[in-house]
Amino acid sequence: MKKLRFLAALALGLSLFSCNRELSSSVNQDRIFTVYELFYNANEDKTYARATFHFSNELGTKLELADPSKVTFDGDPLTFNAVFAYYEREYAGFVQSGSFEWVDTEGNPFSNTIEIHDIGYGAGIDTIGRSSSYELAWSGAALAANEIVTVTINGENEQDAQVFATSNIGANSIILAKDKLEKIGHGPGTVYMDRSYIPTIADAPSAGGRLTGRYRPENLDVFMD
Repeated sequence: MKKLRFLAALALGLSLFSCNRELSSSVNQDRIFTVYELFYNANEDKTYARATFHFSNELGTKLELADPSKVTFDGDPLTFNAVFAYYEREYAGFVQSGSFEWVDTEGNPFSNTIEIHDIGYGAGIDTIGRSSSYELAWSGAALAANEIVTVTINGENEQDAQVFATSNIGANSIILAKDKLEKIGHGPGTVYMDRSYIPTIADAPSAGGRLTGRYRPENLDVFMD
């Protein structure tokens, strides 16, 4: 019964969330904030091209494009996800770069190219101690400008998940602080790592936008000691 109530509440929440959007034709086209992401997930060996449109800023109401407005990635049309109110197209394998193009309802085109910078785990990481800080090294190029590496670790109880991040230029590793590690339960754990490249968007309305290329290597199973 509890599970049924949870599923019903979830369905209702998603339904309400999906309704929280407007047609792009109802707003000034110059006040549309554009968000583009090219995301490769090695766990699935799939690349996602996603575009989200907001009124005024990234926290503003999400918008569904109204004809003749459209958005494509390398010429391929993106499909609207009515639940999450974003546009998406999936590709098999690693798509390292490409261009998003959005045409607003007035026929004005905006084009932005993005690339993904890969990353992997260093060798021999199988145990992470919780009683002191831990330096987690990665393989791949050192961090450059406009990049951030985010690491999320959880134990068997996913509610104990902790998030770590670094944007230090030249970094090849990230320090996992003791005060966060000790909050993760003793036993098996999972590490999730993302490398995001977030250059300044080149072509957007006056409201602005965000452009991201993100790479996630296969999740790492570890023992939290």
